[in-house]
Amino acid sequence: MQEGTTQRERSKRPRPAPLDWDLIDLRTPRVDGPAVLSLGRNRRGRDLVVGDIHGQRETFEHLLEKVGFSPDDGDRLLLVGDLIDRGPDSASMFEWLRREGVICVRGNHEQMMLDALEGDRMAREVWIEVNGGEWSEQLTTKECDAWRERLRKMPLAVEVEGGQGTFVLVHAEIPIETPWWALKAWLAEADHCAGVRAIWARDRINQRSQPDHGVPDVWRTFHGHTPLKQLVQIANMRWIDLAAAYAHRIESASIACIPIGPDGSERDPVVAKVLDVDPKQFLGSNSRQAR
Repeated sequence: MQEGTTQRERSKRPRPAPLDWDLIDLRTPRVDGPAVLSLGRNRRGRDLVVGDIHGQRETFEHLLEKVGFSPDDGDRLLLVGDLIDRGPDSASMFEWLRREGVICVRGNHEQMMLDALEGDRMAREVWIEVNGGEWSEQLTTKECDAWRERLRKMPLAVEVEGGQGTFVLVHAEIPIETPWWALKAWLAEADHCAGVRAIWARDRINQRSQPDHGVPDVWRTFHGHTPLKQLVQIANMRWIDLAAAYAHRIESASIACIPIGPDGSERDPVVAKVLDVDPKQFLGSNSRQAR
């Protein structure tokens, strides 16, 4: 329990329920540092929200050229997670994590890598055999240590003060009937259900045919995790994973960017179709266990 938080205050927060599928046995995501990173308003440049990359570095950098990414002009790069796995160039994505002005929330593929690097043999086996982590076997011990240190610090969510109001990046979803302020508090306390749902859950996107009024206490939320053939918006929530992980079997596979201007306005999406498709890079991605 956080200092200054009473039991009565805790009881008022809607607590994310356990997942009712086979991932409830996952390790609790923990962060060395703030679980939720808070950023002030960007008054100089744009905030560029980018969907799942999955090792498609060439396409990612082509996307940045298309959108005119300019750190010198104040642009910030906000990534929704899953930089790695299944694409041809996961290892070199580490370079982007070290650049100033680049912020990435932790996705389920980063969490799988972290679990593997921290000695979870089962997690390592599943990650490498069916979820695209085989590229890591070429890393040196020093490189593995650098990845582990960086992944431990990767937040589970990012909230940004914007001209239209607060917007939030959470890799998978904010659970239904859980306002952002409540999930933020649970994540800060390393609550297992909150952390697992933020990284793994797909309830809202899978139930999008049903009424959903969105997240009430923020302007917009952005999510990846669920591969789609087109961008999906439900109330004030946007899913922007355009299936870069599955370029070998989805012709439209792309990476998406949503630019947000200094005034808080959301500009038209910019999309780059995956440039490099090599079936050898996608071992296990058709498996029933692939996540």
